[in-house]
Amino acid sequence: MKDYLRFDPERSIEEYERQSDQELRFDKFRLDEEYEEQPRLYDKWSKWWGKTLLLRKKKEASLERVKGEVDLDIRKNPKAYGLIPDDKGKVMESAIKAAVLNSDKVKEAEEKFYEAYALAKALESSVKSFEQRKELLRGAGELWINKYYSGVQVSVEDKAQREESKEDIHDGLSDRMQKRNKRRNLE
Repeated sequence: MKDYLRFDPERSIEEYERQSDQELRFDKFRLDEEYEEQPRLYDKWSKWWGKTLLLRKKKEASLERVKGEVDLDIRKNPKAYGLIPDDKGKVMESAIKAAVLNSDKVKEAEEKFYEAYALAKALESSVKSFEQRKELLRGAGELWINKYYSGVQVSVEDKAQREESKEDIHDGLSDRMQKRNKRRNLE
């Protein structure tokens, strides 16, 4: 299977966006092939989007798990995190929450979650674009059926205007020719 057909969460968002941009384009002179390809493209991108939604959920769960582990570790050993317990051996909740958020483990898990979130949003956008592509193909098909791409067509109004213009030009030329001939005859 070709690499660009396989979903790879390690690929950058930019790579997916470039591929999406390329696959969203269609050739209006190959509409029959484009119509056939549309469901396959939509299916592929929809499945990829679904996989990124699952990945995002997993990263979110992992982030919550890491936060819980760090929270528990801070409560067991607050001094290791620079927190000083009060006389009763307790640490303020707000200090624990701040320490959890400032933990390198939590920041790393957050970064992975945000990457998965951004990838899911990018693929969601691509899926919506493929829905629009379907409508554009449908419109291009209607244009083809109505012979939009078959060549230049002149409306009845345009023909009438053109004929009228020809007559005006012809009449104008005739008038000038008659005047010129009269002048020549007088000379």
